[in-house]
Amino acid sequence: MERQTNESAPSRPKHREIYIDAFRGLMALVMVQGHVFDTLLTAAARADPLYQLQVVAHGSTAPGFLFASGFVAGLPRAPLSARAMLRRAKRLLFVLAVGYALHLPYLSLAKSLNASAAEKAALFACDALQVIAVTQLLVLVVQWLAGRRWTMVTGTLALLVLGGGPAVWASGVAGRITPLLGAYLDDKTGSHFPIFPFAAFVLAGTMAGATVGRQEEGVRRRRALVFGGAFIAVGALLSIPLAGVVDFWGVSPAYALLRLGGLLVLLQMVERATHHEWSIVAPLALLGHETLLVFVFHLYLLFGWVLGAAPLGALVGHIGFVAAGAVTVLMIPILLTVASVWHRAKVAAPHEASLLLAFATTLFAFEFVTRPW
Repeated sequence: MERQTNESAPSRPKHREIYIDAFRGLMALVMVQGHVFDTLLTAAARADPLYQLQVVAHGSTAPGFLFASGFVAGLPRAPLSARAMLRRAKRLLFVLAVGYALHLPYLSLAKSLNASAAEKAALFACDALQVIAVTQLLVLVVQWLAGRRWTMVTGTLALLVLGGGPAVWASGVAGRITPLLGAYLDDKTGSHFPIFPFAAFVLAGTMAGATVGRQEEGVRRRRALVFGGAFIAVGALLSIPLAGVVDFWGVSPAYALLRLGGLLVLLQMVERATHHEWSIVAPLALLGHETLLVFVFHLYLLFGWVLGAAPLGALVGHIGFVAAGAVTVLMIPILLTVASVWHRAKVAAPHEASLLLAFATTLFAFEFVTRPW
């Protein structure tokens, strides 16, 4: 009887979680390569045209990372129950706290309060984790207020962020308000991923998860290609009147639309790869499933943290392309091992893994608050 029930149940999409996790893993892996090259290459190597070419190629890596985070958030049916909404809000607040913790100048609240202006600017800077957490928290509020019409409101917000970005950057308003909030508005404060325009990628990803990701495979493919092609076409056309008016490589809505279109097409290419069951898909999916851990750990390897110096710190600015490529290749099995160990621990003992994470977080917070200097 149980067997008949299982067989009669509707089949779940086999590749839904795999392809999006593989896409997230691909974005994370390319991001790691970009950070390795940016950090470890000599000044002469960074002046080479080859480096400039890879900088252009990496222009969509961070937007892809943000887009994928939104895509996953848009997959569950909304509006969510109060319990599910609270659970997601707690996760997002944790991500936000991790984002700021990575920027801490010292493992001491007292010492951080007396940090220099430059150190405080670095602490407040809006990075990838901050824009992901804040934008997705905003989406939760929209889902709660707008109900089933949340995608329309979210799409409107995405357009406002894209269209208003150039004006916000040009206004200089970020420099006239408190640095904590100003860091979210433009890049003049040192932020790498301010809300304008990068929140648009999270918002668009959330909409894509709801309108494309939930669909049957054939419908999903057609919608992704149609929307992707439309974004590319509109972005290309929009770049003409905006040429010389808005920095194309910065806050330009045209460039953002071109990126979004390319990401939707790339997402479909990754999904097709999952059907062929290529051997690279499973490792990429593992990295994508544990994106936060991979993100934090690779930053520690390259830049260190308040808990210790960077293991690769001695190589910063001292190696060439071949050596940087070798470092990237050697980092992959390390990241895979760390991700695999933590993933297996969560699967085998989810309650204990949660307790371990809570204990580590509490211990870090206690040390940060109580250390005098």
